[in-house]
Amino acid sequence: MANPGSLARLVSLMVIIMAGAGSSELLELSYTYNVDAPTSPKLTPFTYKVLKKGYNDFGVWVELNEFCASEHSGTHLDAPVHFAKDRWGVSDIPLDRLWRVPAVVIDVSRAIERSGQIDYPIAVKDLEAWEKVHGVIPDHTLVLVRTGWGLKSGDLQAYSNVDETNTNHFPGLSKEAATWLATHGQRHGHRTGIVGVGVDTISVDVGNSTRYGAHEAMYSRNLFGLENVANMHKLPPSGFRVTILPMRIGGGSGAPARIVAELDQRAEPLASSSSRNAGVSLATLLPVFLPVLIAAVFGKKGA
Repeated sequence: MANPGSLARLVSLMVIIMAGAGSSELLELSYTYNVDAPTSPKLTPFTYKVLKKGYNDFGVWVELNEFCASEHSGTHLDAPVHFAKDRWGVSDIPLDRLWRVPAVVIDVSRAIERSGQIDYPIAVKDLEAWEKVHGVIPDHTLVLVRTGWGLKSGDLQAYSNVDETNTNHFPGLSKEAATWLATHGQRHGHRTGIVGVGVDTISVDVGNSTRYGAHEAMYSRNLFGLENVANMHKLPPSGFRVTILPMRIGGGSGAPARIVAELDQRAEPLASSSSRNAGVSLATLLPVFLPVLIAAVFGKKGA
């Protein structure tokens, strides 16, 4: 029979493992997909039609609707092919670049406020300033750039900020900053580099851009973009993961996406580039090691 003390230790270890597994909080980073979802007024607006809402002939409640919208409406993913020929479409992006990806938030809202510019082109120096405080962005990381513009999302007219010439006005990445992000991994000897860049505006480019240099600089190197990301002001600078679930449109240049952040309540520090796969949860390892632990405890009864 197993030693009671050994059994107690096993139970205690299991409690610790499960406590560690439940230490994450989920945060919604997507806007609800409806007529109020932030979308460029230059694109096809979201429409929604109720086909059935009521009881059928058998007395069963049925709801059935249909919608029509641009690929790039609401919170959405820009596939690289959106601005780069022969690059990945939505359905081509590898899952390991979308599922539980380590992420950081580079907050440039103060720099924008100090500049007094609405169409502020985020500069390389703004990104480098973040690294001076928080360290080098690790390999295989999603970078979220917070401009503060997302706080205007409740007023779609102010958020899109279109003038009388049909030109948008809001901050965005300069071509130089986008190139800095896209080539970051190469400069630091990383295997993958930054996988994608998200913003809390309609576009990764400055609102009044006509050449879309940020789009081209990143997407030509197979980085994806995330636009109209919600709740970025609730995220820490680092120590969290993000899962991106775009509609899998075959060959699509973009797709509406559900984006969720997984916040570690223990506030882990920024990981090194070599530790991306070290973040496996204890809950994941439990099925592997539990049989070994049980055998170690109960296997001694014949001794």
